[in-house]
Amino acid sequence: MKKPIVEIKNLKKVIGNKTIIHGISMDVFPGEVFGFLGTNGAGKTTTIRMMVGLMGITEGEVLINGFSIEKNFEKAISHVGGIIENPEMYKFLSGYDNLLQYARMLPNPVKKERINEIVKLVGLEKRIHEKVRGYSLGMRQRLGLAQALLHSPALLILDEPTNGLDPAGIREIRTYIRKIAHEEGMAVFVSSHMLSEMQLMCDRIGIIQDGRRLVSVETVGDFVGDKVSTALEIEPVENAKEFVGKTFPEMNPEVKGNQLYVEANREKVPALVKALAEKNFEIYQISSGNKTLEEKFLEMTEEK
Repeated sequence: MKKPIVEIKNLKKVIGNKTIIHGISMDVFPGEVFGFLGTNGAGKTTTIRMMVGLMGITEGEVLINGFSIEKNFEKAISHVGGIIENPEMYKFLSGYDNLLQYARMLPNPVKKERINEIVKLVGLEKRIHEKVRGYSLGMRQRLGLAQALLHSPALLILDEPTNGLDPAGIREIRTYIRKIAHEEGMAVFVSSHMLSEMQLMCDRIGIIQDGRRLVSVETVGDFVGDKVSTALEIEPVENAKEFVGKTFPEMNPEVKGNQLYVEANREKVPALVKALAEKNFEIYQISSGNKTLEEKFLEMTEEK
């Protein structure tokens, strides 16, 4: 079992008489992209601020690579790189000169070979010597990634990394994030409202609800589940619903318009269709698909 890069233990935050974070615990491991999800006001930003020492911890502990963010801040934060929304750069300098300037501020020297390696990793080789003022938002995000990675951190924290990007830019950033985690062995902690992207990007997710607790921490596959949502255009639809409710009650049949919706493991769909056909229901169309992370997230947060 790999040792976690991030260990959050019973983290709490109280401001005045109000408890913002009620005590959450989670681990983030090397080589994984961990998605941190929650509705507005759930406590995501507060948690991230405590993780990097921008906000004091009322109770609990955050360890980064074994170092406490409170007791040994400099050593803990030296293992962290991050982007909070849109990175700010010197627009009158080239991308390369921006990286050189940032490298000079680091406590340990960064060789030009490392800069070139990171530039290649984020795919900016062809444009790195152009002035940043001519960069698209996606290119600036990639340059921000390069900046955050220069000192070879063990943990990369990204808050809304695809904010404001077009679909092509979003796909680029997603590709680089997964590459950084899986090829560089880095732990990547991502917070975003774009749940469709999080489903494609993340290996595991944690969902925080009202700052009280993590209501779920599991792999994306386990969270979404192996059940498929199947829509059948069928006549007579109400009779079909009654039949399925009696024969396959675990499928929770529902009627929407002229379609019958059921939830079932994929391998049970053929048996359902066969049973309906044998009862002489007119089946015009069938479509199946897994529930999305967005659908499951909304179900869970609404229920809680």
